Amino acid sequence: MGRRRFGAACGPTSNVLLGRVESLAEHPIRKLCDGGVKVTVNTNDVLVFGQSVSDEFLNLYRAGLFSAAELDEIRQNGLGDDPVLDHATLRDYD
Repeated sequence: MGRRRFGAACGPTSNVLLGRVESLAEHPIRKLCDGGVKVTVNTNDVLVFGQSVSDEFLNLYRAGLFSAAELDEIRQNGLGDDPVLDHATLRDYD
């Protein structure tokens, strides 16, 4: 996947709550990153899922999936002007 240069927008908590993955620790976001896929961390409906984007980052850190430095890189993915992460080419994991 990484060689094809596409990104993935991930809403980890909603993926767990909707039954897409068993637990946050088993979420494929780590494998995607390790495979070279540029990911962003997002949240779905905050009123339904009760998670802000900051909460999502903290959950990934607490689950041991990423270090603080790695999460900062992911945060920067969402702020950059990389055409791979342009909304036209971004693939939503949800």
